[in-house]
Amino acid sequence: MNNQLSNISTQYRKFSKGQYIEHTQFNEFLDFFEDQDRLSRVMLQGVGIVCGLKPKPVYKDRLLKSIQLSQGAALTTDGDLLTLNKTNKVSEELYVSDLKTINIDQKEYTHFKVYDNFKAKYPAFYDEEKQIELWELATDLEKNSDFQSIENLSNLEDKYLLLYLENYEKEVKPCRGVDCDNHGIQQIRNLKVLVTTADGIKYILEKDKIRPHPLFLKDILKDEKLERVIVDHLISEQGIDKSFSSEDLKKMYFSVLEKNGYGKSVFAKINAISQIIGMPNIDHQIFETKLKECLTQPLGFQYAYDIVKDLTNTYSEITALLPKAFTKCFPDLVSFPKHVMLGKLTSKIQLDPYRHQFYNSPVLDDDKAGQKIRLLISRFAQQAKSFRYSFGFEDKAEIKITPSQKLNSLSNKAIPFYYEVSEEFLKTWSFDKTSNRSSGENLGYDTDLLSSDAHIQKPINFNIDGNSFYNIEGHQGMNYQEAFQEIKKIRDEQQLGFDIMLLSFAELVRNKDLSKAYFNEYVENHSGLEHFHGVEKGGTFVMVYEMNGRETNIIADFSLPYICCTPKVKINLSLPSTTICAKADRIPFTVFPFNGVVTADVDPEFNGGVELVNGLYFFNPQLVSSELHGQEITFSVNGSPTNCSIKVITQPKVKIDVASIAYPEGTSIETTVNFHISGDNAVDYQYSWDFLGNGSFITLNPDAKGNIRYTFYNLYPKRIPTITVNVISDGCTQTEVINDWYEQVPIVINSIQFPEGGDCCEGIAR
Repeated sequence: MNNQLSNISTQYRKFSKGQYIEHTQFNEFLDFFEDQDRLSRVMLQGVGIVCGLKPKPVYKDRLLKSIQLSQGAALTTDGDLLTLNKTNKVSEELYVSDLKTINIDQKEYTHFKVYDNFKAKYPAFYDEEKQIELWELATDLEKNSDFQSIENLSNLEDKYLLLYLENYEKEVKPCRGVDCDNHGIQQIRNLKVLVTTADGIKYILEKDKIRPHPLFLKDILKDEKLERVIVDHLISEQGIDKSFSSEDLKKMYFSVLEKNGYGKSVFAKINAISQIIGMPNIDHQIFETKLKECLTQPLGFQYAYDIVKDLTNTYSEITALLPKAFTKCFPDLVSFPKHVMLGKLTSKIQLDPYRHQFYNSPVLDDDKAGQKIRLLISRFAQQAKSFRYSFGFEDKAEIKITPSQKLNSLSNKAIPFYYEVSEEFLKTWSFDKTSNRSSGENLGYDTDLLSSDAHIQKPINFNIDGNSFYNIEGHQGMNYQEAFQEIKKIRDEQQLGFDIMLLSFAELVRNKDLSKAYFNEYVENHSGLEHFHGVEKGGTFVMVYEMNGRETNIIADFSLPYICCTPKVKINLSLPSTTICAKADRIPFTVFPFNGVVTADVDPEFNGGVELVNGLYFFNPQLVSSELHGQEITFSVNGSPTNCSIKVITQPKVKIDVASIAYPEGTSIETTVNFHISGDNAVDYQYSWDFLGNGSFITLNPDAKGNIRYTFYNLYPKRIPTITVNVISDGCTQTEVINDWYEQVPIVINSIQFPEGGDCCEGIAR
């Protein structure tokens, strides 16, 4: 059997009107376009199982009753598109094939027979001249007398399924008389579901150059984690009265690295992946020797731990991409030209190594997972090769603070100073930056090969809102006072949000310096102390110093995820008032320590009103989420709760209308005015009224319906007072002014009566 793509037609002929066409010319025409169609599928889409085609054994009374196979689609490396089908219409023509339908959900196979591939002679099924063991499955409608019930299929744990396109040319009978309809050679294409054994499937796999993938390696996705070094164990295991030194710290890191094998298992897995994808191995022995040399020096033992942790993180990035990395640039055309593996019959794992995945074309690889994996393996090799540490190097280093990330992948972090940066190293650090030809825009301690742009050379001078961590490097081996002052100077000049602490192995007598503490006491009283060669925002950078001869130098550093100087430091926070109106202006916090970070203790989805303006903290009630109005909001400084609280009062918003006025009649001197108050919670507020416009207020609250009545006496229509109302709610006031509320009633004279003998000026109007 020849595969269609084993010999590809690269040209064809155009025919002229009335031209006699040889069969070779016409077949060349057909072959060209069929080859292009197949190549388009294989090269531009991919090969393997696209979806579905999942086998499911069905049992009854513990006996296999059938094998269900769901509908799906697959592409072979010869460009054949495979889907399950069944006969839909039997052809009435002698030499015309039956019509099939693919509009089915699944097929249920209930019978089987031994399969002989003598017609097609498919090479993948033959070990030299001997065919591997194969059985053909059939549905109840497809079976004939050669098939037997599937209940008789034995040793199910040793059975594997294949979807196979049996492809061969039908033998041609001699043409007799004028009956030459059979001159065309029929191409037989029978889709079969086959079963083979473990030996058979392994033989098929040996010829498959596409299926091998790192994801099928044993435990390849198993997390590789480096054990933490918990400094508190020194105190808890040996007691607070024990005197410690840098050697005790070094032993802790040495012990973890020894137990880890200096990353040996990670190297082994990386090399296994490299072998499958065609990349060179990375020598672990050279790396281990380098780390052991580092651990013989008085300083740098923490960085030996850091590099192994970095390599472990790089490995984690690789394994996260492996499930997405089924990409083949140029699939091997003879790997599975007429079949796809469907997996083990009784498989209970999601990722079956005996089932073809879909190996997509790079044009469909939006995540570029395959390329990223190759670059990350190159980075792993560069990290192992470029690790540097020596006492002399640290001695010449300068202190730098570089903005970085705490939780992001290593690709998004600043390059630590213990790497010797080269052009090749830079190109492997970040896939995204390298893809954009901007590898020089990584941040890092060593800036010689980075971009000359100011925001790359001095990133701490620019916007660092997106950075959650500060790498602090170049201080180990320095005099502890000089290191402290230099870091403090950079922090204060750049207004960075972290604190600094010095710890001494020796007890401090009469210590009044709040930035210093005794190692044993501090470690016992402050949980969370770990080494990260830097500190997160809002944390404390802790340096440990030790006297060595006449010098007192920094030998290690740690950090806390919160700001904490010493137990002597008190945290304090206050506001000018405990209640405030929602529309009021912001008010200042009084914070101690002065560089403390103030946060509101509210649900993250709400705004607690804390505002930072020019380095000072304010409470802005206008920013507070309406859901928090009327509730007590509390605050913390550097993550520690305080007794400072405030309540935001919703500003009253009511409407006051003059509902009616009862004017005086006859000799009455009373004018009664009825007011109606409307609005949310209107009856719950306090109302202070100045009815006479003279500044004298009285309290008069509405009834349950929002009505108020007030009576004026001897109102003079020419001088109607302006009414002022203060609506009060827990200190918030809304002022309403009511003008032109009085409508003057005109005087109507119906008649004038004059007394007898009186003149016109002495009459009485009625």
